[in-house]
Amino acid sequence: MITQTIHHTKKKEEIITKRTLMTFGLAAVLALVGCSKKSDNPVTPGTINNGGNEQVNVNFTMHLESGTQGMIFIASPSEDVRLTKVELSFPAQSFRDTINNPNPTAVIAKNSNIQINEYTGIEGGQQWVLVFYGTLASTGKPFTKTINWTVV
Repeated sequence: MITQTIHHTKKKEEIITKRTLMTFGLAAVLALVGCSKKSDNPVTPGTINNGGNEQVNVNFTMHLESGTQGMIFIASPSEDVRLTKVELSFPAQSFRDTINNPNPTAVIAKNSNIQINEYTGIEGGQQWVLVFYGTLASTGKPFTKTINWTVV
C-alpha cells in the first residue's frame, strides 16, 4: 500500500515541520528543483468548462523525482496559477491524500516545478488520479483540473 513517508523515529514536532515544509513546496513560486524533468510523459492539455460560457485552459505536466525515502510527485503548470489544494488517489489500492496549500494566494509560475509530496511504493505502470483546484493568476477564473496519470 502506498503511504506517506514519515520518519517514525523523529519527534512529533519534526514530523509536523517536515509535512509543513513539503506542503509549503506546493505554494512556492519558484520551487525549481535541480533534477532533470522527464519530457516523455506530458499530459494532454484540456479545456475545463466552469459551468458558464467561459473556458479555462490549464494543464499540468507530471513527473517523479527521487526523495529521501520514496518518490516525489512533481507538477508543472502550463499557466501562472494559484493553487488551493491537490487531491491524489491511487484507486488500485484505495489510497487518497489531500494536500492543502498553506498560501493559496501565492502565484505559481508557468512551467515551474511544484513538489506535491513524497510517497513510497511507487512503480512504473501505476495509474494515479490528481485533481488540482485553483485559479488562473491572470484572470482569477477558478479551475478544477483532473489528471489521469500513468507512472513511467
